[in-house]
Amino acid sequence: MNGGLIRWVVVLGVAALATGAAAAAPHWLRGLEAFRVQRVEVTGTRDLSPDEVLRASGITSEATVFDDPEPWRERLLRLPQVADVRIERKVPARLIIRITEAEPVALAAVPALEPVDARGVLLPMPATGAVPDVPVVPTVASTANHRIRNVHVLRVLGALDAIRRHEPGLAAAISEATPAPDQAVRLRLRSAAGVELWIPANPSVSALERLEQTLEHLAARGELTRARRVDARFADQVVVTFNPQRGRE
Repeated sequence: MNGGLIRWVVVLGVAALATGAAAAAPHWLRGLEAFRVQRVEVTGTRDLSPDEVLRASGITSEATVFDDPEPWRERLLRLPQVADVRIERKVPARLIIRITEAEPVALAAVPALEPVDARGVLLPMPATGAVPDVPVVPTVASTANHRIRNVHVLRVLGALDAIRRHEPGLAAAISEATPAPDQAVRLRLRSAAGVELWIPANPSVSALERLEQTLEHLAARGELTRARRVDARFADQVVVTFNPQRGRE
C-alpha cells in the first residue's frame, strides 16, 4: 500500500470516528448534571398559557437538553389548540418550545355551534369566553375523537381557510358557509344576506382575487344587493346573476 493511500485510509477513519462520536454524544451527555433543563421558554401561544404547555409536554426537572424531544412534541400535538410544535435546544440548560396554535375558521354545528379549525378539529372556546368572530357552518356534522368526519363540511372548512389566508378582508365579510352541489362551497355575506357567493372547494389565489374585485365593483355601483349569485367557479371569469325583482338601492 503506497503512502498516499495510507493517508486517505487514516483520514477516512478519523472522520468516521468523529461522526460516530457526534451521533452518540446526546446519549452520554444526558447523564451530566450540567445539561439538566433549568429553563423552558414557550412562544407563539394565544389561548394556551405557558404553564399549560409545559405541563402537557411532560418535560420535568429530570430532563436534559439532549433528551429526545419527539415524545414531548407528540404530547403537545394531542392538544386540540396546537397545530404544530418545534422544540429547540439551547445548551447548556435551556429549551424553547415554539407553538403554532390552531386558528378557528368557523363555528360548526356538531350539533351545537363550536369553533373548528381547517382540519376539522373541535377547539375549546377561548378562556375569555368571547365567541370567535368567524363564519357559521350550519350543516350538522358527525364527529369522532373531537374531529369532524363529514367530508362535505371539511370541504367548506378548507375553502374558508384558503379565504382567511389569501383574502382576509373577504373572510371578515362572510357570515355563513355551506356545501353546494358539484363540490362547490356556498357563502353568504354579512352586509348582503340575499347574495350567494359560489366558489370551488380548492379556490386558487387568482380566483379569490377576482371574486374580491367583483364584489368591490358591485358595491361601488350600488348593485351588490341586486345580485342573486356571484359565481367564481369558472376559469378567468366571475359570473354575476341579478335578481330582477330587486330594484336599485
